[in-house]
Amino acid sequence: MTLALLLALQASATLSSSSDWPGWRGPDGSGVAGGSPPIEWSEKEHVRWKTALPGKGLSQPIVWENRVFVTTAVGTGKKAEPAPRGEGEGRGGSGRPAIEEQDFLVLALERASGKELWQKKVATVMPHQGTHQDGSYATPTPVTDGKTLFVSFGSFGIFALSMTGDVLWQVDLGDMKIESGFGEGSSPVLWGDLLIVNWDHEGDSFVVALEKQSGMERWRTPRPSGTTWTTPIVVRARGDDVLVIGGTRTSAYDPATGKQLWHQGAWTERRAIASPVAVGELVIFASGARRGGEARALLAAPETKDGEAQPLWSREVDAPHVPSPLAYGGKVYMLKQDSGMLSVIDPLTGKLEYGPERLTGVIEVYASLVAAKGHIYVAGRDGTVEVLTTWPKIESVAVNRLEDGFDASPAIAGDELFLRGKQSLYCIAAK
Repeated sequence: MTLALLLALQASATLSSSSDWPGWRGPDGSGVAGGSPPIEWSEKEHVRWKTALPGKGLSQPIVWENRVFVTTAVGTGKKAEPAPRGEGEGRGGSGRPAIEEQDFLVLALERASGKELWQKKVATVMPHQGTHQDGSYATPTPVTDGKTLFVSFGSFGIFALSMTGDVLWQVDLGDMKIESGFGEGSSPVLWGDLLIVNWDHEGDSFVVALEKQSGMERWRTPRPSGTTWTTPIVVRARGDDVLVIGGTRTSAYDPATGKQLWHQGAWTERRAIASPVAVGELVIFASGARRGGEARALLAAPETKDGEAQPLWSREVDAPHVPSPLAYGGKVYMLKQDSGMLSVIDPLTGKLEYGPERLTGVIEVYASLVAAKGHIYVAGRDGTVEVLTTWPKIESVAVNRLEDGFDASPAIAGDELFLRGKQSLYCIAAK
């Protein structure tokens, strides 16, 4: 390992001081915040507000200054014919229920009170394909630069809105064909004056950059066919920004031009759902399946042979299925599958430092891990959120229970924790 990389790893421990949470996994896409939200709460304590949400969505709430934004899809009651048995089947192998037409909504809430400021219906569409029973048609998380709100509903449209809810432009990238009809999930990311969207599915796949101001296509680069749900990350390496996408084939691109910089082999019999995380210039990929899991580490700017990069290490580990891992304090934290079993690995070697150990209160998890002020927050599907201390002494400091259940990932903005439940959005704050 080079001295430059070790210094980069040490620098990665610096936390963002932002009081905003502008996109998927926060200010730098890491899931780490610099604030100090509560570690204990209940329905009667430290809930600043609780606001009911219409429809169904799994997108993470985002926060900018005095506003909170969230997306959702609301069924209109109009139904298509049921999918024939064998088409679009998920786990269990049973035919899916009839697909329902959806209203696609963007909501803005007042940060201080949870009061709805505006609601915008951007589209009404009969989906061409169903989604998993635990999924939604509003899973990608929006992103903002503070001037414009960018929203992806995937196959149902990419939209730019003013901060007051006016649609500025919209782009149709076509219809995805998702493996087993599980639904779409990758979130858009901002880089400079570009909005970057990954479009991996069973058909012609690509990554595309749209101009923020107009929605015009700046570049488009083909990718291998195959569904992935991961969100790209931008990593600073050797003085340049590198766009890294984990998927059917892990690849990196120049975000300015879309030129592929390197690629790496595909996962074996594992779906790419959890998004990669960066530790300095090192990128960690993890994917779990019922028959095992794997984690890999690659440099964002590696030496390559014919464009192919070799991992620094690859290990069979108890890797996550849906929830993305967390890089925090020089270690990588991950759950086993979708369970409340935690492991910690050393990002430099892949060595297992801790676990897998069962958490005290959380049993099943879809939400990605987030962290702030030396604590890790694990949101469970049953409404339990467990708060842990970090390596080297991992302990459960609180097991908090609310009336809702949490599949969407939490957001931390300043000293506030935002939890999007199946029915409501909570703001957890000390005062």
